[in-house]
Amino acid sequence: MLTQPVALDASEHARWRLRPQRGFPFAAGLHMASVMQPEFRRVSVIYPIVFVEDTEFDAFRPMALFGLKTGENLFVGPDGHWDAPYVPAVVRAYPFALARASDGDRLAVCIDASAHTVCPTDGVPLFEDDGQPAAALRDAKAFLSRLRQMQVLTDAFSRALAERNLFTPFAVRARRGSEIVEVDGCYVVDEERLDRLSDARLSGLRERGWLAAVYAHLVSLLQLDRLSHGPSGDPAARSPMASHGVHR
Repeated sequence: MLTQPVALDASEHARWRLRPQRGFPFAAGLHMASVMQPEFRRVSVIYPIVFVEDTEFDAFRPMALFGLKTGENLFVGPDGHWDAPYVPAVVRAYPFALARASDGDRLAVCIDASAHTVCPTDGVPLFEDDGQPAAALRDAKAFLSRLRQMQVLTDAFSRALAERNLFTPFAVRARRGSEIVEVDGCYVVDEERLDRLSDARLSGLRERGWLAAVYAHLVSLLQLDRLSHGPSGDPAARSPMASHGVHR
């Protein structure tokens, strides 16, 4: 999401300031974003949750879908307003994010230097005169810290599903007028495999509170119909979904 990430440094960015974020225009072209397992219940009633494979780390990452085409976010209007009651935490963290520092041993607080909220002359300071983080940066760090804690839980959750061989490939296809749109490369939990889990392996998910998250993910797939309608605000002009389902 950060198009020009810069690791914040008190000496290098002492004069950088932050203007208020008005709406979410930066996310207008974002068709999916990471979501955290503790968010699943709130996310599932609005957005489909799918998993994508992170081959670099041999892991699966849960993602909320905002559109069926790259560059399409059906929840951000022309004025930048997010047309849904809940915005995923990763999106709300913008223009900040955590990234692996150049030494590879720690996480650094980064900011999108290209964000319209970042300015050298206008807004609240990121650093105090003595180089310590100012209130805006302290708040961002606290939010990113909570996000990191959720990420650790989410990684463990996804790893537990993968260890139980519960992921199966999933493709979404929809017809919008004469156009076919589709999302490939996604995975979902296979309900038949879930039902066949031994009591011990199933209880392992339940004891961690993860079984509820699995069902929230499965229920969230009903939201695919909303995305299949496309950007038209006229229900009568919306084309029905051609197909979506599991493809093994």
